This record gives sequence, C-alpha cells and structure tokens, in this order.
Amino acid sequence: MRSERNIMKLADHLNSKVSFQFVPLLNQQIIEQSLTARPTLAERNDRFNVYYQAILAYKAALFQGKRKGRSFLLNMQSAVVDHHRTFSQDLALELAKDCQLDLDMFVEDCDSDLAKQAFQTDQKLAAEMKVQQSSSAVIFNCSASQCGLLLNDVTYESLCDVCESQGVATKEMLMTEPTYPQNNQAASAGGDLHPHLHVL
Repeated sequence: MRSERNIMKLADHLNSKVSFQFVPLLNQQIIEQSLTARPTLAERNDRFNVYYQAILAYKAALFQGKRKGRSFLLNMQSAVVDHHRTFSQDLALELAKDCQLDLDMFVEDCDSDLAKQAFQTDQKLAAEMKVQQSSSAVIFNCSASQCGLLLNDVTYESLCDVCESQGVATKEMLMTEPTYPQNNQAASAGGDLHPHLHVL
C-alpha cells in the first residue's frame, strides 16, 4: 500500500504526465511471507485462494475505470492492512459499493474469464520484468529509453532519486508540495498527451 501511495504522490508532484499501472503479483514467495513458520499445504492453498480472489476483485473494479479500480485497491488494502479485516466477498462488495461500482457488473466480472486472463497477463508481465517482490516498481522514462529500471523498495525518496537521475525532475522540486495553476493551464500548455514517465 505504501508503494502505491508513493507512486501516486510522485505523479501528483511531477509537472510532466506520468502513466502508472498497479500490477498485482502473486507467487510462492509472497504466500510464504504472509504465513507463519512451517505452514501446511492447506494453509498455503487457502492463502493463495484469498489473494487470488482479492486480485480478481481488483481486476473487476478496474474494468469499470482506472480511477475506480485504484480507489478499490487502496480501500481494500486499507481495510486489510490498517483495519485488520479479512478479505471476503462481503468485504469486496462493501468496498465496491463505497467506490460506486456497478455491483451487478462487479460480481459478474469477479468470476469472469476476462478477470482471470488479466491476472495471468499480469503474472507474465511481472515475470518478464523480473519482479518477484510485491512492493516493486519498474520505471520507464519514455522520452529517453525503452529500458525500465526495477526498484524493489519503492520509497518516495527512491522514486525521486530515479527521476533526478533520469533528468525528469530535481529531487528538491519533488520534495516540495506541488502548486497547481488555475484551470489546469499547465496540463494543456504543451498539448503533450504522451507520458514522460511510465511506472508499473
């Protein structure tokens, strides 16, 4: 959850357009880290199924728009991490309602082949980019290179360091609170709709 918030904070502070996508990762290492020492096979399978259902719910929320999907993800993480709630279908429906999702569509999409395919695509993408930890990010400076930089610990400071080293922004600028022009003049000034920075 901290990683996602740091990425959103970075996007908020940069003057250039930032494209970011949260890719849920589910692998054996993540399951092992979430369990106590020497879990049984049944415990591993149960934990996998809970995480898998949570990811499918996130994917279903994304089908109704990126902002709603991100809101659902952050609310789900807050409920589970901050408020120590166990993920369940009831919690997913509660969060979907809070995010103003179409509930019938959400329920249908949670169990759809499309959500399952999206999960598989995400896992392939993570494997291709050598991502193995859940709090990782791959950063692309689209104006300079097609190669990405893998960060395994996504702190705001590490994101600022990457931006500075790539010539995207100075660390000093990113550490200050952003100022927003009226009527979003800065966003339309250049007319450039292509992102300069892409974060996965």
